[in-house]
Amino acid sequence: MDTSEYTTKPVAVVLAAGLSRRMGTPKATLPWRDTTLLGHVVRMTRDELGWATVVVVGNASQVPHDVIGVVNRMPEAGIASSLYLGLEAVLQRGKGESAAIFLADQPFVSAEDAKRTWQLLRQHPDAIAVRPRYNGSIGHPVLLRLERVWDTISRLTGDIGLGKWLTERQDVLTFDVSVVDRPSPAWDLDTPSEYLEAINLKWQGDDDDDP
Repeated sequence: MDTSEYTTKPVAVVLAAGLSRRMGTPKATLPWRDTTLLGHVVRMTRDELGWATVVVVGNASQVPHDVIGVVNRMPEAGIASSLYLGLEAVLQRGKGESAAIFLADQPFVSAEDAKRTWQLLRQHPDAIAVRPRYNGSIGHPVLLRLERVWDTISRLTGDIGLGKWLTERQDVLTFDVSVVDRPSPAWDLDTPSEYLEAINLKWQGDDDDDP
């Protein structure tokens, strides 16, 4: 199957500007292993995958090293505003023809999950997007062909992300991932109890020194 059209690596866009109302503190800055939740995801996208990375944050001080930082000065406007700002930054810098959307509060997404999603986007030139479904739950990263979704993204508002629109499209590929020996990559850490449960988990592949 021809995969030559999309050979340039995607740009990772990490959304981390949420108000974290249920957590009570900015989730992106919470400790995770030897870094933070945001730092953990960025380490995966930037270092393990080697993808250029854009992070959308609520405060410029939260931007990790060696990434493109975008500050959402109105995070109360909802996730649509962060999605728009992140992808606009990709387009303005001419960084890539596809983008991979990650959430900072989903630390169990792996580089292998991302590689498989990107591989499927390359293998299916008619698909405008590819997204994984972990044990029945739609998750991230969502891989997008920018030029074919930008018009819709530019019109989104509030806390309405791309999920509903992608579900209604026939040209979106959703593939199933069986998760057996690790926490679900679709797990959002939204509350203090969920965060504490997650940092106390051990699963296959953990380093001995990890919390």
